[in-house]
Amino acid sequence: MLSTIATGSAIDVYGPISDNAGGIVEMAGMSHRIPKRTDALDAASNTTATIGNGFAMGSVALVSLALFGVFVSCAGISTVDILNPMALIGGIVIVLELDG
Repeated sequence: MLSTIATGSAIDVYGPISDNAGGIVEMAGMSHRIPKRTDALDAASNTTATIGNGFAMGSVALVSLALFGVFVSCAGISTVDILNPMALIGGIVIVLELDG
């Protein structure tokens, strides 16, 4: 998981930089060709932002699974029945509460 930090950081940094470049072009009143280029870069930054969110969600899933495993082992729980509807709904509600 640590091996993706550099990639995730680069993806997260790209969006604001290209967005700022577009704003500078607009404020400077540059040629009509330049905003077309910065708009293309901005569209690419939207894609990279989505990829960055995917990395974040994947890391959250892995960390939550690891924390759940530590909790089960420390609490001495021998079985976890995730097929029990109440346990499944409780887990979903907890995740939604932590997210919002």
